[in-house]
Amino acid sequence: MTESKKFINRIKEFSDLSPSQQIKYFIYYLQVEKKAENIEVKDIKQCYDELHINPPSNIPRDLKARITKNSKQEFIKTKTGYVLLAKVRHQIESELNIPVELDPSDSIYPQAIFAKTPSYLVAFASEATSCYDMGLYNSCLFMLRKICEILLIELFESKGIESKIKNSNGDYLQLAELIKAAITENTWKLSRIVKDNLPKIKQLADSSVHSKRFKARKSDIDQMQADIRVVFEELISLIDYPIKKHK
Repeated sequence: MTESKKFINRIKEFSDLSPSQQIKYFIYYLQVEKKAENIEVKDIKQCYDELHINPPSNIPRDLKARITKNSKQEFIKTKTGYVLLAKVRHQIESELNIPVELDPSDSIYPQAIFAKTPSYLVAFASEATSCYDMGLYNSCLFMLRKICEILLIELFESKGIESKIKNSNGDYLQLAELIKAAITENTWKLSRIVKDNLPKIKQLADSSVHSKRFKARKSDIDQMQADIRVVFEELISLIDYPIKKHK
């Protein structure tokens, strides 16, 4: 089975579409799946030929009719060919059940404060804000809790005193105990904002995970945004990435 055949099999009732309606899917296939930089009429025609499908009687005419800036526009004409209008591309990706990739925003905290942290923390910080931007507030709180836990562990590791937050089996303590240890540790001095808000972040996140009656809301996170930023930025500053190995 050819790649183009596999692609159209993913499109519901593709064969019921008119040849003209199929054009946008072939342009998507060429632009996204094949990563073609220049999509010309001959490339679109070749897709029909490969699949033994009758093409539109006049592909250039159909393209021209849908590059005009109006509600029916589907394509953009470039110097080297045609590309899909962004909204049409998103519609097709929705049909194909392709997850939407969001660029991380600064809606909770500046992503820049994680710039020097390991890649997994950058990813978690991005995921937390993406959850917030998509209205997934319980998931957002879970990710904020996860970031807190990682930063606290790596704070102790960065000073070579991680043994203070391990139990008799060598496992790291639960977050509640990590917070207590970080607040009472004399190697650093946490600000009042950090001391007060680490337990608050944990409490909200725990409620969102464990309480069947608690539903996180946007306002729960909004009222803590400035404090969350201070907590993360202060912990990251104290860790001073990259973490140096201690003998």
